[in-house]
Amino acid sequence: MRIAIYFLLGLLFMLFQTVFFPRLFPIYIKPDLLLILVVYLGVNERYGSGGLLAYTFGCLLDVFAGSFMGMYGLTFLILFFTVRGTVSFFNSENPLLLLFLVFCGTLVEAALLILFGFMAQAGDLWLIVIRWIVPQVVVNLLVGGLLLFLATRMQRRFPRFQIPGLSRLNEGYDR
Repeated sequence: MRIAIYFLLGLLFMLFQTVFFPRLFPIYIKPDLLLILVVYLGVNERYGSGGLLAYTFGCLLDVFAGSFMGMYGLTFLILFFTVRGTVSFFNSENPLLLLFLVFCGTLVEAALLILFGFMAQAGDLWLIVIRWIVPQVVVNLLVGGLLLFLATRMQRRFPRFQIPGLSRLNEGYDR
């Protein structure tokens, strides 16, 4: 059931990211909702199910966004395994961990896109990624903070509805 909810949430995020956000935001500065979801999966899910979801989200993003096939699939998979492998070294009770990992995940995603862009001979993709990395980090952090705030509010308002990973968050986040 939890995996199905993640999948539906990923499809909803993909719809926003590929259909609505291009009309609302400048072309290179859009919130990367799927990256935030992949980081969240890396914090809360097991290797098998989370890795499969991350790869699926990346491949679907490749299809619907029109990028090189497999680029985002492999990027999200590597990002998931990186987050999953390093999350045990951090204090998982800290509510700002997700924001720190979104910051690092955005940088890792940019580095992987540059690397895979060179491999795919994508031309000047690296110039675009380098030019817009700072605004992208800021936008992802703002949206990640907003999503974390909304999720903790929803968890408190509907205590019977358990959001995975939010039971560890302390009460001091929404001050």
